[in-house]
Amino acid sequence: MTTFLPWLPYLDRRIELVIAQLPGRGRRSQEKPFSQMDLLIDELFGAMLTQLDKPFAFFGHSMGSKIAYELARRLQQNHFPTPEHFFASGSGAPCVPRRAAHIHRLPDAAFIERITKLSGVPQAVLDNAELMQFLLPMLRADFKLVETYSAKPDGKLPSSLTLLGGMSDVLVAVDDLRQWMPLFEQPGPLLLFEGGHFFIGQHTGELVEIVNSTVFPAECRRYG
Repeated sequence: MTTFLPWLPYLDRRIELVIAQLPGRGRRSQEKPFSQMDLLIDELFGAMLTQLDKPFAFFGHSMGSKIAYELARRLQQNHFPTPEHFFASGSGAPCVPRRAAHIHRLPDAAFIERITKLSGVPQAVLDNAELMQFLLPMLRADFKLVETYSAKPDGKLPSSLTLLGGMSDVLVAVDDLRQWMPLFEQPGPLLLFEGGHFFIGQHTGELVEIVNSTVFPAECRRYG
């Protein structure tokens, strides 16, 4: 959630930022995190039904891209509106098999060592043993969700698509990003940024401008 809060000052005033805070995080830290994609989508789908009264777009980073994709598919399968635009960031397409070994069942020390190498958790957090013990259930659930997830695409989403990636991302190859394109009726650009897997924290202004100009193209921004 904190990843997207810095976007607020830069977003076009007509865009409402709605952040999905999953169980196990922030104000929901006392709730059990989801470790199965289908159960998570059940909850998000129910919440999404109150948000369908206006056009919308999905932006997902890493695991969030796959969650957003499955939510969009659930909406499509149930004949509800789907996102007009889909931003897939820092994520191989759902149909790309995971090349890395599964880690969610590793003992604590080995698990922490592996996630340290992935650089997804700040060093200050990794160095805090008490905080890490609190976060481990959420982190394990996240990895289990991704590592046991198997996509079964059954058609294309009608949304337009923008792909975003980090030039130095060792987890997601550019070719894996490109594999999103056949899943959408309107595949669009693939944009690469300096940085690794978590490049989005380094390019707030640029990314929000891409969102603004995609949701409201220049002519709409001029006269809107």
